[in-house]
Amino acid sequence: MTRNLTFPFQIGDAGPPRTVELELLVRQQLEQLLFTLPGERVNRPDYGCGVQRLVFAGTSPETIATAEYVIALGVRRHLSTTLRFDAVKVWVEDATLHIDLLYTLLGSNLERALSITRPLEGPS
Repeated sequence: MTRNLTFPFQIGDAGPPRTVELELLVRQQLEQLLFTLPGERVNRPDYGCGVQRLVFAGTSPETIATAEYVIALGVRRHLSTTLRFDAVKVWVEDATLHIDLLYTLLGSNLERALSITRPLEGPS
């Protein structure tokens, strides 16, 4: 089975770079994309979804729809060589942000789901 460098890059205890399976690598890339603010990376100013910033605007249906749109656009733009984006659902419950993603890994056609839960730090 093919191993990939971790994302973000990490050095292992013995010195060589850490590696992970493709499925874990994609999960790491998705989480990094979702919570990176656009403009945060100097050489990639359009990278990131900044989802945590969107939910601070309130948890109205419009804000949730905007978050889902931004996520779909970001995943299609930045990870289209690795996966096919299928669906996203965002909701806030008890001051906690929930994001469910459904995607298919290219090359293997394995459908995968990712659920991310983060506490909100601002008003909901």
